[in-house]
This record gives sequence, C-alpha cells and structure tokens, in this order.
Amino acid sequence: MENFYTAYTKVVQNSTLYFVKKYINFPELEGIPGILESYGMHADFNRACEIAGVKDAEIRKHLLADIQDNESSARIIYMNTAKEIRIAQ
Repeated sequence: MENFYTAYTKVVQNSTLYFVKKYINFPELEGIPGILESYGMHADFNRACEIAGVKDAEIRKHLLADIQDNESSARIIYMNTAKEIRIAQ
C-alpha cells in the first residue's frame, strides 16, 4: 500500500484556495486507481493539509514547493510507507 497526494490552487470568488487530496494506492493490484482517503480545501495551505490529514512536514513542504513551482496545473507526489519520494510528471 502507498499513499500519494495531490495539491493545487484555484481562485474562487477572488480568493485563492488550496486543495489537498490524500489517496491510497495498491501497486500490487494492477489497473486499480487510487482511492481518495481524505480531502482538504482552505485559503491557508497548512489548514488544508490538516483537513486532508497530511501530517508529515516533509510531504507538506514538497506539496507547497510543487504548487509554487507549477501554479497552472496539479501534479502528483507519490509517497510510500518507506518515505521515498517519487514525483510523477
């Protein structure tokens, strides 16, 4: 089992909101998409992470850096239980 996360921003009624999603993936089961475990949306990035259940500071740092580097589209950051980081392009 692996967890992966997505994070992106969207402007809603002139306010920038952060969207953070946490998924569960079972790589041993081919062809099965990730299952949405939790979802957070808030004007504050850290609060959105808290709502989505993303507690690891390193994961939050990577998600925020990725949002700032690529404001126009969402990217997936894969995290497995061994804390290895793989970034899907």
